[in-house]
Amino acid sequence: MPKCWLIAVSALAVWGVVCAAAQGKQPAPPPRENAVPRRPNNAGKPPINPVKELERFQKMPPEQREKEMAKLRPAQRQRMERLLERFENMPPAQREQALRRLEALHELSPERRFAVTEELRNLRSLPPVERRARLRSDEIQQNFSADERKLLYESVAPRFRPQEKD
Repeated sequence: MPKCWLIAVSALAVWGVVCAAAQGKQPAPPPRENAVPRRPNNAGKPPINPVKELERFQKMPPEQREKEMAKLRPAQRQRMERLLERFENMPPAQREQALRRLEALHELSPERRFAVTEELRNLRSLPPVERRARLRSDEIQQNFSADERKLLYESVAPRFRPQEKD
């Protein structure tokens, strides 16, 4: 069960960062009005490094990978298979960038990781023009460090570089 959990958590973490490659396909639906915001939940345990888990999973022999995938619920399994396929089909440079963003996200404190992840969800739900305006906003400048802003820019608008307001 722990390995299954690690794979599922890794898949979700990687999905958030890797999706930048496929962002033009379909925007995420807007958040529901009565939705409860997600909170970081690591119950005192050190966070799982999704980059290392992804690399470990990729190095598994196919039969072991299949065995681990069989432990997942059908929806999780499908999501994980799509994620791995998309990741493995990325050009090496793009894959390396996604891994760097994922590592940078992992290095943030749980609270900052939560804030950046929530902002990424918000940005991905916006049309491109609104997304750029949001990235330029004073709120983003005030609420996120330079490294966090870089992570936001690279994840949702890799060719967009707003002027820093310092």
